[in-house]
Order: sequence, then structure tokens, then C-alpha cells
Amino acid sequence: MEHVDCIICGSGRIKPLFQKAGSCGEAFGLVRCPVCGLEFLSPRPGYREIGRYYGGSYFTNRTDRGYDDYFSEKTRREIERVIELNLTDLGFHEFEKALPGDRRVLDIGCAAGYFLALCKRRGWDATGVDIAGPCVEFARGAGLCVYEDDYLEIAFSRSFDLITLWASLEHLHYPDRFLAKAHGELKPGGRLYISTCRTGGANFMQFYGKKWRFYNFPEHLYFFSKPAIKKLLGRSGFRIVRYATYGSGFGRAGSLLRKTADTMAKRLYLGDMMLIAAEKIEKVLYND
Repeated sequence: MEHVDCIICGSGRIKPLFQKAGSCGEAFGLVRCPVCGLEFLSPRPGYREIGRYYGGSYFTNRTDRGYDDYFSEKTRREIERVIELNLTDLGFHEFEKALPGDRRVLDIGCAAGYFLALCKRRGWDATGVDIAGPCVEFARGAGLCVYEDDYLEIAFSRSFDLITLWASLEHLHYPDRFLAKAHGELKPGGRLYISTCRTGGANFMQFYGKKWRFYNFPEHLYFFSKPAIKKLLGRSGFRIVRYATYGSGFGRAGSLLRKTADTMAKRLYLGDMMLIAAEKIEKVLYND
């Protein structure tokens, strides 16, 4: 296990929040930085240790993650439906139209490659990266270009118009390093899309406390508020150009209660997931 400081402001003054047992049975402690509000696990499994918490059942029989089988056709359709909604909220179609014909996208933490397949059908040169062997095998079986490696260790020879981190940032040991590398690999004016669980502000997650659906330890290492992620992106050379929230976690999936709560979450910016489209700019150090 390793103890860590805040990756945004570097503060070692952390406030313990609570401990919670993960699906593995071990208890992990969540802390908050009193300076910027970032929540994170500390101590946490090191980078070389974390793999053992992603067992063979992580992508199957995991109803706590919202799916029974990640590789099923039913799950694929649901994920693509959500992706399409997210792309609309992020202004993807307008961004896509403004690009020249040779459009390149990189999906970090691409899992089974459902987003890559969607992009490929739209004529994009699509590349993915993931460290989960079963996912990489599945994606490659679908004819997709996917690297089974740590993104930080890969040297790409060409730059990208779009880099995406769909529900991946919270899993990373070094989000700041990933964002810095992504900045260097985007074309001028390129976009970064992020979806991640959201803390802080008016938010449905406040109803759940430590039982919140995204407090999955130790797979989820970081939990961002909008101000915290804005500051991290600014330090990494990005400016937020689109922002939205969605998701409530209320009631059973597909029920009237869930649909009503999800509609409120989206319209009133109460969602416990946030979507961000950020544009590459020159690096600026934000002090606020």
C-alpha cells in the first residue's frame, strides 16, 4: 500500500472521510484535500498491485457495476445508447463536421471497444488502449486497433484530433500524467472528452453517503468535483468548452422513478456523472 498527496495542489494535509470494504473484502480509506476538495484513496494499492483487484469476474456477473455481462449484446446496445447521448451533450457532431477528412481518435481505457466501433463506422481512424486482457481480446476480435499496454508507456507516431477517457479517469493512479501526455498528443485545437463520477455541489450522490454507487474501492481511486477537475485540466493545458451532468442512481434501471430522477439530474445539473469537452491550449498554471 502507498500513501499519496493531492495531485492537484500537492497538499499533504488530508482529511479522512470514512473507510469502506471493497468487493474484495478489504477496507480502504477515502480522504479529501481541504484545499481543492479532491477526494481520493490513501493509502491505496500501488500501480503494480492493483491488477489483482480486477479479477476475471470484473466484466461479468457484476450487477454492482450496472451490468451482468459487459460483453453481451444487451450491454453493447445500452453503452452505445449512452455514448450517443454523451456525444450530443459534448458537441461532438459539430466538432466532427469542422474536421478535415483524416480524423483520428484515441480512446484511453477503451474496454471492449464499443466507442471505437462507433467511430470507425463514422469514418474515423480509431485506436484504443486498455490493460484488461479480456477486453483487448474482445475488441481485437471485432477488428479494432487496440494496444494492451499502459498508455504512459506508448509512443504514438501521429497526433490525434480527439482523445477520450470514458469512465476511466477515476481508475488511474496518475491522472495528471495521463492528461499531460494527452495534451502533447493532440493536434492544435484538438479536444479531450472525459466522463467521470462527480462529487461536490448540488448532486444526487449526496443522498447516498458512503453507499454511493461509484464509491467502488479500490478500483476507483479518484473522485472529482467540477472545480477540482477544472483546475487539473487548466494545469494540464486544457480549457473546458462543454460541461454536462447526468445520472441519479435512483430506483431500478428502466423504472419510472429512475427516468424521472435522471431527467431532473440532467436538466438541473444534479447528476452524479459529469461530461467534459476540453480544448487544447497552451499550458497555463492556474493559481485560483
